[in-house]
Amino acid sequence: MYPLFKVHTPEGALGNIKEVLESGFINEGVQVTQLTQQLQKILNSDKLILTNSCTSALTLALKLADVTCHSRVLTTPMTCVATNTPIINLCSHITWADIDPISGMISVDDVDKKLSEFMHSIKAIMAVAWAGTPPDLEGLRDVANKHGVPLILDAAHAFGATYKGRPIHEFADYTCYSFQAIKHFTTGDGGALICSNADKHARSKSLKWFGLDRDKAKDDNGNWKGQQWDVDISEAGFKFNMNNISAAVGLAQIDHIDMILKAHRKNAELYDEYFKTHTMVKHSSRPDDCESSFWVYTMLVQDNSKLSRDQLLKALNAEGIMAGVVHIPNDDYTAFDEYKTDLPGVRDFSSRQFSLPCGWWLKQSDIKHIADRVKELTNE
Repeated sequence: MYPLFKVHTPEGALGNIKEVLESGFINEGVQVTQLTQQLQKILNSDKLILTNSCTSALTLALKLADVTCHSRVLTTPMTCVATNTPIINLCSHITWADIDPISGMISVDDVDKKLSEFMHSIKAIMAVAWAGTPPDLEGLRDVANKHGVPLILDAAHAFGATYKGRPIHEFADYTCYSFQAIKHFTTGDGGALICSNADKHARSKSLKWFGLDRDKAKDDNGNWKGQQWDVDISEAGFKFNMNNISAAVGLAQIDHIDMILKAHRKNAELYDEYFKTHTMVKHSSRPDDCESSFWVYTMLVQDNSKLSRDQLLKALNAEGIMAGVVHIPNDDYTAFDEYKTDLPGVRDFSSRQFSLPCGWWLKQSDIKHIADRVKELTNE
């Protein structure tokens, strides 16, 4: 069996969880503080907060970008539904941007066009790093600056990815990571938000806990030093904080991050080599000078393939190779019916894309076997 996803569970997690449970303090405390500090170093940003999910981080990013009931967010439908449900739940409206049919990521040209068309009603751009590969961040940054609209990057798949030799969050106003169970780095469930602006970061710390910055009631080690009943809440916030149990799982994962990322990248490099001369399926395109985290390895079935995409997946799954369609376009869901529009890039990419297992649990012989079967099944 070759699973598409597998949860990384180091032995140290049990000891960390036991320590939290025995402490009697399960909610946000010492472990959350420790994990925050560790991830700030790893991701090279002191403007990072931890949340209970990436969806919560995305919701905070939208709120910080001043997305309101009568505004619009320019976003891609080719993503997990979690990217776009926060827009609806904040009572805002969606304007879809088309995608590049080879990369699967939001089209800079269409973003520029839609921003010009809708002018001041669009309050934010939502871009996605598909399967761990960053989109054209320089192009998106230039367009965002041109129109004066903040850029939100959904980096749920892209922990550790870089663009032009820099961390991907350096190109966005808000960057949201996922630590859900099957991601490169997991806390069981959880996420992080990085803000580029110090004032927005300070506001995010309050918004994640009802409007109260709990860090002000902790000492440097994350221990509570007193109550905050004399502090005003000036803006109603959410209940989006991470808890100590989740952070304890994350702390056990820290020492394994490099191994996991290196394994995913090595396996993707092997796929690149094995498929280099194959014309029936090709990998999705990637920007120059980027380093993907390769959450999965995305491929596109070509017109000359012996099998259609769905036929190929059925055949692979029957052999225990759990290739699959990770996400379908959000505009196919009834919940987004009112925003239907013509998106030829989305239709093209979504009809041909599928993903192969690429994870740390696979050996070189596994990657070769999977690649060989894909080539054999699609050959004329």
